[in-house]
Amino acid sequence: MMTKSTKIQIRTMLLALLLVFGEFYSQSNNGAVGINTASPNANSVLDVVSGSNNKGILIPRLTETQRNTIVINPAKDDGLTIFNTSEDCYNYWSLADNEWKSVCGQIGKSVFTVDCSGTKAMGTYIQGKELTASNYLSVKVNVTKIGNYTITGTTTNGYNFYGTGVFLNTGVQTVQVPGQGIPGAVQADAVQLSANGVSAGCSVTVNVLSSAGTYSMSCGSAVVNGVYTKGTALTATNTITLPVVVTSLGSYSVTTNTVDGISFSGSGTFTATGNQNITLSGTGTPTSTADKVLTITSNSADGAATCNVTVVITIPVKKVLHIGAETAYGYSAFTGPSRSLMDSPTNFGTTASSIVKSGGYTHTSLGSNPSNATLLTALNTKPDIVILGYPYTPDATAAGYLANYLNSKGVVIAFEDDSPSSRNVMRAIFSDPTISANNGNGAGSVYALVNTNDPVLNGPFGDVRGKNWGEDASTTINISGLTSGFIPYSYAQPINDTTSRTGISGLRHASLNFIWFGDGGFLSNENANGNQYPSNTIEPFVAPSSGGYFPVQKSTYGSAGNGYSTGSMQVQNSILFANMLAWAIKQAETNGINTQ
Repeated sequence: MMTKSTKIQIRTMLLALLLVFGEFYSQSNNGAVGINTASPNANSVLDVVSGSNNKGILIPRLTETQRNTIVINPAKDDGLTIFNTSEDCYNYWSLADNEWKSVCGQIGKSVFTVDCSGTKAMGTYIQGKELTASNYLSVKVNVTKIGNYTITGTTTNGYNFYGTGVFLNTGVQTVQVPGQGIPGAVQADAVQLSANGVSAGCSVTVNVLSSAGTYSMSCGSAVVNGVYTKGTALTATNTITLPVVVTSLGSYSVTTNTVDGISFSGSGTFTATGNQNITLSGTGTPTSTADKVLTITSNSADGAATCNVTVVITIPVKKVLHIGAETAYGYSAFTGPSRSLMDSPTNFGTTASSIVKSGGYTHTSLGSNPSNATLLTALNTKPDIVILGYPYTPDATAAGYLANYLNSKGVVIAFEDDSPSSRNVMRAIFSDPTISANNGNGAGSVYALVNTNDPVLNGPFGDVRGKNWGEDASTTINISGLTSGFIPYSYAQPINDTTSRTGISGLRHASLNFIWFGDGGFLSNENANGNQYPSNTIEPFVAPSSGGYFPVQKSTYGSAGNGYSTGSMQVQNSILFANMLAWAIKQAETNGINTQ
């Protein structure tokens, strides 16, 4: 039973509670509510004051998944606010955009992980030398949510890395994080990485070097190591060995520029003076098969020096169409030592020691004398290179097909010793009906090659300028009536005959991918091992298997005449053919029928 005294006690307690609450809560006449203030802001519905200046306000904290379960009423929920714990940021619902917005940026904070194994420090770090734009971290990340990012790398040695930006796409990508500061000590620094303020759990090692030594480079003796392939990233095998001469001790930093996505660099400290080698490591992925001319720059204390080095990219596999007799004599390059020369990785391969960096060839043969229909069908498959040999005798129609193929940027290497067919081919290719072809000297004739700087005469397998090639067992064909549009390789007059002859016995077209020599047996050698055949007047081709079918001259060749005794001359047919192939695959790759 409630007594009068009890009622008085309750009233007293309620009054006390109101007095206490009034210290924290008040409502003015304008309807503003204040917490911990008796004078709430007149423009505010709710004015919250931290009574001891050491407390904040908490609004609902939700993960992004939990936030997305809220059933939005667009007409009533505009401005609804939560704290997104997944993003670590405040979000609000926007009626205008009909979506959740982040106050950390228009698209919010990104979510990503750092691939520590794919992260590395770029540039050279020298004690007391301020970092430049070349000093940065290349950080590989996997982005699972687009948005703003901040990546840092910290040291205790006077320099750090900081980068911020926006990820616009998800997936694996690479970020450059610039460095700043001045390294204070010569040491190996473990740069601690963080992503959006959270430790990435790994570090990158940066070696800070002492001040530069004095040294000179010998780029002419530099060796490019490894195999370089379009679309394939460089590995630890892709290096440059660079000879240097050190005159005073200190650190070194040698770098190249970036050409077609690849570059090289090396750094360290010289501990001795004199001649020595340093290694530059490669990075990047080439995007074309063009040779890369890189400029090497040193930091020698006596002033930066530069020089150049060339990196050769492997040419992909080329399709070769052969036409000629598939006999032991090797008239067609589909058989015999000439085929072995083509397929030998010593000559054309992907090994570090291959003379020409090439994926090699695939071979198709049409035999000795295919029909015109067969020829046309084969040419329509767009072989990269066509090689003609004895006894193929194209008529005017076939010659027209070959001319069309050449005008479509095909490559033709022709060895012919039939005058009517040679005339047909030349007239079709040069579009000149007045060109003629005539029989010249016979077996054992030797022809001087012109002394002109040319990629076929002076190629990767040897310099044959001013040297000779030898006629096989038949009769050399000489071309007359050509006035322009060609580069002569040899003329009609043999060096070992006094009978006067005029015309051209070997040439290259000035604009089309066409090489021609007037001997169908130019590649002839019946020795399967490629060794020199004992005759002095036939089978001039030599590429011994003992040397990996590397082409060499035939050291004793030629019939007697004009002061020369039998076998006293040397001929370079095999070297010339290998240079032709090197030229052909490069043309096919850069200016060929299948060039993209």
